[in-house]
Amino acid sequence: MVLTKILKTTPQASALVNGSFNDAPIDDDGFYRLLIDNLTAYSAIALSPSGIVMDWNSGAQATFGYTRAEVVGRSIEIIFTAEDVRTGAPGAELAAARTTGCALHDRWQVCKDGSRFWGSSTLEPVRDAAGSLVGFIMLVRDTTASHEATQLLADSEQQLRMLVGSLRDYAIFSVEPDGAIKTWSAGAARVFGYEAHEIVGRNFSILFTAADVESGAPLNELSDARRSESIDVERWLVRHDGSTFLATGKTSALRSDTAGEQRGFAKIIHDTTAHHLAVQEIRRRAEIDQLTNLPNRHTFYEHVQRAIATFKRRSSSLFAVLFIDLDHFRAINDEFGHEVADQVLTVIARRLETCVRSEDVLARIGGDEFAILLNGINGSIDATDAARRILQRMGEAVETPVGDVFAATSIGIAMGSAKYDLPQDILRDADAAMYIAKSQGRGRAVEFDESIGNVIRENADLNADLRHAIKRNELRLAFQPVVRLWDEAVIGFEALVRWKHPRRGLLSPSGFIPQAEETNLIVAVDRWVLTAACEQFAQWRERGVAGPELQLSVNVSSKEFSREEFFADVRDVVTANRLDPQSLRLEITEGTIMERSPRSNRVLSAIRDLGVYVDVDDFGTGYASLGSLNNIVVDGLKIDWSFVTNMKEHHGWEIVQSVVSLAHKLGLVATAEGIETREQLRQLIALGCDNGQGYFFSPPVNSAAAADLLRQQR
Repeated sequence: MVLTKILKTTPQASALVNGSFNDAPIDDDGFYRLLIDNLTAYSAIALSPSGIVMDWNSGAQATFGYTRAEVVGRSIEIIFTAEDVRTGAPGAELAAARTTGCALHDRWQVCKDGSRFWGSSTLEPVRDAAGSLVGFIMLVRDTTASHEATQLLADSEQQLRMLVGSLRDYAIFSVEPDGAIKTWSAGAARVFGYEAHEIVGRNFSILFTAADVESGAPLNELSDARRSESIDVERWLVRHDGSTFLATGKTSALRSDTAGEQRGFAKIIHDTTAHHLAVQEIRRRAEIDQLTNLPNRHTFYEHVQRAIATFKRRSSSLFAVLFIDLDHFRAINDEFGHEVADQVLTVIARRLETCVRSEDVLARIGGDEFAILLNGINGSIDATDAARRILQRMGEAVETPVGDVFAATSIGIAMGSAKYDLPQDILRDADAAMYIAKSQGRGRAVEFDESIGNVIRENADLNADLRHAIKRNELRLAFQPVVRLWDEAVIGFEALVRWKHPRRGLLSPSGFIPQAEETNLIVAVDRWVLTAACEQFAQWRERGVAGPELQLSVNVSSKEFSREEFFADVRDVVTANRLDPQSLRLEITEGTIMERSPRSNRVLSAIRDLGVYVDVDDFGTGYASLGSLNNIVVDGLKIDWSFVTNMKEHHGWEIVQSVVSLAHKLGLVATAEGIETREQLRQLIALGCDNGQGYFFSPPVNSAAAADLLRQQR
């Protein structure tokens, strides 16, 4: 066999055999053949000097699939790829082996079935004793698995390099154990502004703020990373241009080398400034009112909670809460729009800031509601003084694009005490005191005390009972005659509601209407009064008690005029009872005029187009200016009883005279309320007042008594 003969004449093979098998006879052909065929992991191929296959061991047969008989006499090119054959790789390998004594190559090899494997080959020349070339011995090993692993590793490294290079917002770099920067990614250059040649070799402390360098932060970071292998970092770092940014990331200690030496550290840094600022903005928005930039309700509660806790620890730390509400602000919003209303609120916020000290807390806690926490005061006198300053400051006009706007305030005061555990409790009491201030005429401050608490609790109970009053048929109607003054003829009735309370007895409107107006209960009460009064009026007509000239007056709250559905309610009740619309007069307050909105104006116009009359009740007691009557179409003015009572006084007489004159100039009917004496009647007739009502003629009576009055008159 050729391989056997070659091995016999090859010094390398003889040495291998002699070194490995010292007891084997070196000239035993059978042994050499056995040795060659058992090299199953290797393909052993004997080649002629020109590259012709001379012999082929069993390992080659197993690897390539050719039997010895199929390859002997053929060129070694049969195991090379077509590409390698075209480029002359087989001949080049033989030449290289002949020249250098050994040619090592890694390339794709081709099997009999056309499949490929990655082979590592060793090609050595074989010479005789005279040094003449007698052929080549070629050993080929299938290293596909290791090649693929190497390729995967190379691919992974390439992908990692590509990934690191593509991370534009991440700085990835490594530092030596002493902190010198060793490698620098493209992302690091983008984040910090240093190119690699500018920073590699410099200590990474150049990236820290001066304060952190002085405190030893760079060395501490490396020490912590060495001890814990990997640490999270978050701190402000410095760019090449001196600007700072908030950086988060990791610092990791690299594994020691084979000698146990520490190899340095890897750092990954991400610029999270934008995220940090976004979080700060979200937090700010959660704590600050966006319109006024004042603390909001949530933040105010936190300050009050701290004040309560401080007071419980040290009772000398007195504090108070002021609840501030703008009077008639809805009218500003409805008449001039949200933009002007927001401008007014902003101006009010700035004015309130001038009324508080640095240790106090001013907040906007809702719509037109503000609150102030007064810290470190000496007592209630300090709180009332602060409220007085605010009331004086708020009395000034606010300049807007539509002209000067006035936004007076009502203030409730609650003094801090040991009874408060929660901020909402003291704010609730300050709010309650503010409502008392409004009920007393607005534009004033009231301090909370237990009597107010009792009133609030009673009102709450009353509201709860009122919710069931209609269902339980507890409401009643009373009718007070409206008289034509010059002949004292009854020309109409004003329907007045009463409540037959199961425990408190018969309540007049003043006993429950103010509470109902603070809630939507007034809408249900108004609807009941309108329906019941019109039904009663229709019955009088059917029985022949009421003549065609008789009119029915019904009071309507401002909340009704803010409902688009109110017009439909009026139309339906008139239609259902077959009433002449001109027999119905709806009475509204001056507050309704002041708080009118585009919606209420539409409702008012639709009602008058229907033929129903509208009168202004209690004229002179509200805030309506005479000019405001030019902007709203009504049919009559009702002079408040307080002016009628004081007609003996000079100013009282002039006021009534002015109202009557104004009404007639505007083509309106003037009706005086609260007439109690013949002298008052005489004076009103002398002033030209048209109609009147009061106890001089008749107190409010039930429907049966009202019918008797009509019968007597007829």
